[in-house]
This record gives sequence, structure tokens and C-alpha cells, in this order.
Amino acid sequence: MGLLQRLRRAKVAFVLSGGGNLGAIQVGMLRALVERDIRPDLVLGCSVGALNGAAYAADPTPAGVRRLEELWLAIDDDEVMPSGWLPPTVMLARKRPSVHGNDGLRALVAESLGVERFEDLKVPFQCVATAVEPAQEAWFEHGPLVDPILASAALPGIFPLVSIGDLRYMDGAVVNDVPVTRAHALGARTIYVLHVGTLDRPWLDPKRPLDVIVQAYWIARRHRYREDLAALPARVRVEVLPVGSPPRLKYNDFSHSRELMTQAYAATAAHLDARRARGRGSPEALPDPLPVGTAEPPVTG
Repeated sequence: MGLLQRLRRAKVAFVLSGGGNLGAIQVGMLRALVERDIRPDLVLGCSVGALNGAAYAADPTPAGVRRLEELWLAIDDDEVMPSGWLPPTVMLARKRPSVHGNDGLRALVAESLGVERFEDLKVPFQCVATAVEPAQEAWFEHGPLVDPILASAALPGIFPLVSIGDLRYMDGAVVNDVPVTRAHALGARTIYVLHVGTLDRPWLDPKRPLDVIVQAYWIARRHRYREDLAALPARVRVEVLPVGSPPRLKYNDFSHSRELMTQAYAATAAHLDARRARGRGSPEALPDPLPVGTAEPPVTG
């Protein structure tokens, strides 16, 4: 069956949000879904969700999820986001377009996939990035995988912009962090949202002007998410998977991946099992969309 035919019949979609080092949460969720034989017809990813989503789409099996778990447990902080000897505030103020290069991230993405092109994936997959000059949402679904995923994960100021063709791209979360409306547009009637919990966390009192700037960015992301959920037709069922109780982390701290995966797996497994016990185990018979959190994420998560 060709890609267009598979997309036309898409009934179930997995939508994976951005979230940086909290992306390990999504791996725990994927394990719970795979163990219960809940399978998507389509996978959409943004930022770290693009990396996890593509890796899952390449091998949507228990073995594939185990491989993704091992990858997260093996991440070296300094290889992906070298800390350097300067304080973070000084690094942000230096005359350079980003705090980190993306060589380490490129190696991580290539290692996670096992395939080179969108067409090689076993489940249709798309990822979103932000096209800088046109200032618009851009979706990738054909051709080589690595550069579009790097573009989707190019967090402003942290990683450099990624050039593909004649355009430059940054993190897809700038325009569409949790692309539920894209899933609906591609035919999904049931959407599993694998977010990382940052849209549900309470405000932190800002200590610095940078904190206020970052919080403004998060408010924009939350607003888009809430508006998109509200815009979905009533016939579309949305299952927002629980994340557990993730700790607050610095953006470049990958040392808690096991804890994040374990908590998210336990919370998601219990949620899915409870729903099935109530006689609503079919992906086509989900409850009404869950309410969206009204609180804000940490400024460094």
C-alpha cells in the first residue's frame, strides 16, 4: 500500500510534542502503547517528538521501543549539549547564533533511526519545523530524515538553524508544538497525545528577564495547543496520556531518563488498563478529550 493510500485510511494517530530532555517520557508512553497492541496509522512529531516518533515509526515493535530506551539511557549530556566552562547566562550573551552546535544531536538522530529516508519507515511519519524567512509552519514527509528532524529540534538560541534547500528552519514548537490539527487533517479519528507534561506545570516566579522571555514562549505554545484542541470536531477523540511526576530539570540534564521513562510507563499503563477495564479498550471508543492543563512549565525544562 502506498503512502497516500495509508494516509487516507489513517484512523489512529500518535502525536509527539517537543520537550527536549523530557522526551524520555514519550519512550515510556510508547512502551505502554506497544505492550497493549495499540498501533497508529500515522505518527506526527515536533522537536524531540520528531526524533522519538521517527525512531518508533522505523520499528514499531517492543524491540524497537527497547532500542529507543537504550539510546536514551546512553545519552551523554556533554556530547549533545556541551556544558563548557562559561555560565549559561554568559553563553547566551556571546556573539554567536546558538549556545551549542548540533553535531552531537546529528549523531544521536542518525543512531536512533536505523533508516535514512521517510519512505523507509514502517509507519507513515511527518515532522514539523518553522521556516524562518517565510515565518510559517513547514512539514516534512519525503526524502532524507536526519536534516528535517534536526530542523524540527533546532531550539532557538540553543541549537543552530538548519538549512534545507533554500530555506532555514528552527524548532517546530515555535509554530506547532502539539500538532493535533495536522493529525485530524490527515484523517485521524483517534489521536493519542504524547506530550511531556510541561503544559500542565505551575508557574515559577521569574528571577531574571530571561525567565520572563522564556515563559512568554511557553504561553504561546500552550495557547496554540488549547486552541487546536478546542477546534477539533466532536467526532475526533483525543487521548492525552499521563506523564507521571517528572522532576524539574535543567535543559541539558539527561541523567534522569530512566526515572522519566519508568514513571511515564507506569502512569500510561495504569491509565490504559483502567480504561480497558471499564469496557472502553477499543481505540475507536475513547472518552471525550481530556481537559488541558492551565498551568505553566518550568523555564528551563
